Amino acid sequence: NQYLSRERRQDVAKAVSLSDR
Repeated sequence: NQYLSRERRQDVAKAVSLSDR
């Protein structure tokens, strides 16, 4: 899950940015 967390983190950061609002 580490190698996936790095690449997925970017995709997640986008979704989190909206949810973080």
